[in-house]
Amino acid sequence: MKSRSDRMEVLRLILTNTEIGSQEALLQELAAEGYKVTQATLSRDLQKLKAAKVASMSGYRYILPENPLYRRKISADVPEFLRNTGFLGLEFSGNLVVMHTRPGYAAGITTEIDAHRFETICGTLAGDDTILAVMREGVDRQQVIDELSMVLPAVKSILL
Repeated sequence: MKSRSDRMEVLRLILTNTEIGSQEALLQELAAEGYKVTQATLSRDLQKLKAAKVASMSGYRYILPENPLYRRKISADVPEFLRNTGFLGLEFSGNLVVMHTRPGYAAGITTEIDAHRFETICGTLAGDDTILAVMREGVDRQQVIDELSMVLPAVKSILL
């Protein structure tokens, strides 16, 4: 009989080395390793390992806390008001503005930017933790910063 700790170690290895997005697929992988468990047991094991399901390029996958995708660290020198808005910084490249946010904040911030219909920005695109804004022709960076600061006061103090 294989022990729970052995099963947990195998599960940890599977999650670390394989991109698996469903409990059904995990059950199949465990069965291939000789561990026949129920979905309820697998659920408890995932909870015990503190596994999280996150979006990836190929769909969803389970990850463990030691994976950098699990939690983006926020530098201790980031002021508290920036932590609350989720905004981390921005940088320019040509007529593009790339804004970095905490995971999950980009869509909400982009909605606020779009609602203001700024003259300097012709469009935005949001990911999970990144916003891409396209500046209109002939607009300088300071104009964009001035307008964005209406939604994100921190913009003026945190350029990457």
